[in-house]
Amino acid sequence: MFLQILSTFVILISVLIFIIYWKLIRPGKQIYNILRAQGIPCEPFIPFLGQLPRLYQYRKQNKIMKFHEELCTKHGSIFMFGLGIYPRLVIQDADLISDILGRAHAQNYYKPIDLIFRLKPLIGLHNLLISNGNEHERARKMLNPGFHFENLRSMVSIMTDHTIKTINELLESREESINLQKELSLLTLTIIASSAFGENFETIANAREIVCEAFIAALDAIVNRTLLLIDQIPLFSRLPFWGKDIVDRGCEKALNFVESIIADRKQGRTKNICQRADILDLLLQAVDSHGKHFTDEEIRQEAMVFVLAGHQSTGDLMAWIMYVLMTNPSVLSACRDEVDRVLPNGMIPTYEILNDLNICESVIYETLRLYPPIPFFVRQCIREHVISSPNQQFSIPVDATILINTYLIHRQPKYWSRPLEFDYTRWMRDPITGLRSKLAHPYCYLPFAAGSRNCIGQNFALLEAKVILAMFVQRCNFELQPKNQDITMDIRITMRSKFGLFTIIEFIDKNSGSSIVAKKMALLLEAKYLTFSDQQIAQYFNTHENEVRGSCELNIIHSFIK
Repeated sequence: MFLQILSTFVILISVLIFIIYWKLIRPGKQIYNILRAQGIPCEPFIPFLGQLPRLYQYRKQNKIMKFHEELCTKHGSIFMFGLGIYPRLVIQDADLISDILGRAHAQNYYKPIDLIFRLKPLIGLHNLLISNGNEHERARKMLNPGFHFENLRSMVSIMTDHTIKTINELLESREESINLQKELSLLTLTIIASSAFGENFETIANAREIVCEAFIAALDAIVNRTLLLIDQIPLFSRLPFWGKDIVDRGCEKALNFVESIIADRKQGRTKNICQRADILDLLLQAVDSHGKHFTDEEIRQEAMVFVLAGHQSTGDLMAWIMYVLMTNPSVLSACRDEVDRVLPNGMIPTYEILNDLNICESVIYETLRLYPPIPFFVRQCIREHVISSPNQQFSIPVDATILINTYLIHRQPKYWSRPLEFDYTRWMRDPITGLRSKLAHPYCYLPFAAGSRNCIGQNFALLEAKVILAMFVQRCNFELQPKNQDITMDIRITMRSKFGLFTIIEFIDKNSGSSIVAKKMALLLEAKYLTFSDQQIAQYFNTHENEVRGSCELNIIHSFIK
């Protein structure tokens, strides 16, 4: 009897071990073997773990990018390492990347299964970020009109209004220093929600703070669960431990926010403020080539992605831009001189005038090069094919997952002169032709990825960044406080400063104490709680400051008060 039980137990254990090997170890090992046989350098194959323990130690020291830099130094521009049970083929060569993202082979790649599995609790499966194939192509076609030229033009006034409001709130703050990173994230959330979902979204109590904080906490928990292998084992991923409650709470709060936005539009409490249909209009009304609308689930999940992904990356970009300006006085001075020339006397930017901000635009592009908010993106091969460069070619097997590290590609001497130096002049447009210098390679600069899966909102993000940059430079002095604060890169899905960006913000004072702008602002703070007509505003300011004259000045002041 004992021998029978023992025999049965041994058989069961053997079957379990075989299933684990067949399902969890063998697929990754096969990919390793195929790529190693082609001469691709590989980190040691360690079942279940790969290089995750080492990556986890680097994360604890806030040095995740250092881990990747060391592997690139060791192996070169193409190599393999293990992320738990999932191997990663890292490719940093622009010729090979063009074969992956370009039209010839883009259809051979999907978003990876493990990425989808990790993000599913937060944003679901049916959205532009992680859907694949025909579903992604259908949604992209239906939503593209939301970023039409005319819509972008009409969104500029939304951007300027909310930026003015944020600047005023920051200037009124009694705090010695402000976490500018957090405030910029809140601003970009306000802009994307207003532009995509219409007016009055802010009537949802504490919506901005709730969504931002919940989203960041959920992303942090997702990264930690990945490094602990929790999300790679289906049974463990369902257990209420290891930060699952944080992910669930973040998802619930963001979903409540999104559902409130959708309900408000359906019930007429909000309306579109763009020239054409905004994103919410398209989600509710657009039809595909077969006459089908988005389902209710698709509407919620697409809206969730626009709210969460649409603001976080741009908010982080703006924080890095402000960091660059505060640590490079010459860059700040160049931006301010251009803004004062193009937007004199506090003029509010318009879509047409923004095109003249060549230096500001170049600073944005250079910041995206050195501090890309999305420092990695991944693709999973679904059809075996060959990629090549002039000196090498490789056969990519089915299920191989490609990791492209934009942070490191943007810093390769092969593609960039003085790669670690912040040099915005490399992006300056020729004053005669209006063209920028040609890149060393079309695929060496990938802040928004490339190809059919590039960022649908990249033009919106660049326009938004230019508006915020110009208006902050025009109206504020800002400096780091404390000056020696720890600016440590923290990489979840986006790359941001781990401890924030603490800043002192003051009225701009170009005349060292007797600035007309400062006087106007001081009067504004005194008058803003009073209800004045245009005529009364003019009389009030003329009484207290005889330098405030003219309809142009009046319009600027009035826009601040509004």
